Amino acid sequence: MTLAGAVHWTFLTLAIAATLVTAVLLAWTVRGRGAAGERPRSDRRRTASHGDPREALALVGDALAATHNPRVLLPVILEVITEATDALGGQIFVGGEEVAWMGEVGGARKPLSLGLGFSTDGETTLTLVQPDGGFSKETRTLAEWLASQAAVALDNARLHDIVQQQAITDELTGLVNRRRFIEALDAEIERARRLGSPLAIVLADLDNFKQVNDEFGHHGGDVVLRTFADLIRSHVREVDVSGRIGGEEFAILLPETDRDDAARVAERMRRSLSAVSIAISADRSIRTASSFGVAELAPDQSGDDLLRAADAALYRAKDSGKNRVVSATELAGT
Repeated sequence: MTLAGAVHWTFLTLAIAATLVTAVLLAWTVRGRGAAGERPRSDRRRTASHGDPREALALVGDALAATHNPRVLLPVILEVITEATDALGGQIFVGGEEVAWMGEVGGARKPLSLGLGFSTDGETTLTLVQPDGGFSKETRTLAEWLASQAAVALDNARLHDIVQQQAITDELTGLVNRRRFIEALDAEIERARRLGSPLAIVLADLDNFKQVNDEFGHHGGDVVLRTFADLIRSHVREVDVSGRIGGEEFAILLPETDRDDAARVAERMRRSLSAVSIAISADRSIRTASSFGVAELAPDQSGDDLLRAADAALYRAKDSGKNRVVSATELAGT
């Protein structure tokens, strides 16, 4: 394993471990507090824990162990702290925008505001609606401590999410890397077979890319690669998967798309790239082109078979003069 790989897995392991430790601490603390019971409130939204703070915190422990998505954790944290403190309701705001709520909110009662840390989206804040008479000193202390532990859990989740993204993303272009693309390809093949829907793949290779690197250096080549990646993103749907799978080679996975529609997508990309002027520096701009190979999943075809078919079509496009789109079926003369 390379040094970079070792560092990556070290951070990933630490993030997972820290999150799980936080879950255990949260569960242990509230379970130790004991269940005082909750007075009936018919006007309050009931939770899966039926008002028992010990059961509620057990839920957040399960959630922390199962997911590292901060947005998924936020409603669980809200429910746990609201139940554990016997608050009338609660809200969570991220960057001033409400992202979760439960119970009585928006009334005249003065809420207790608790910070849950910061992210790129802004400050995360939890507000709790206090019962008549307000929170006792003990309950307020509990709420503050739970909020501090929730903030640690969210930080760990965000760290884990960053590490995960780095593991599956090409750093230069922001597209998925080869490993993640192959995983997506295998998953989409299973889905296409289960649903009986078409699946197509497009391979693209920048033409004469070596000349760009030779004339403008790797910086110029990087500018071209990023520009092409941005162009690909502008032509695909959210359900499509775009990746950089080799130096100047890209791949686009198109679920529920047949060969002809995939070829039309590739042709739009080809024309767009040919028409754009890429600024390599303040005083130099260039035009470039790309060749495309298209293939559609056939019965009993594996992911490797589909990639080879698209690669053969791409080779034909290169051999036929570049800057063109060739479909795999054209190789068979159909």
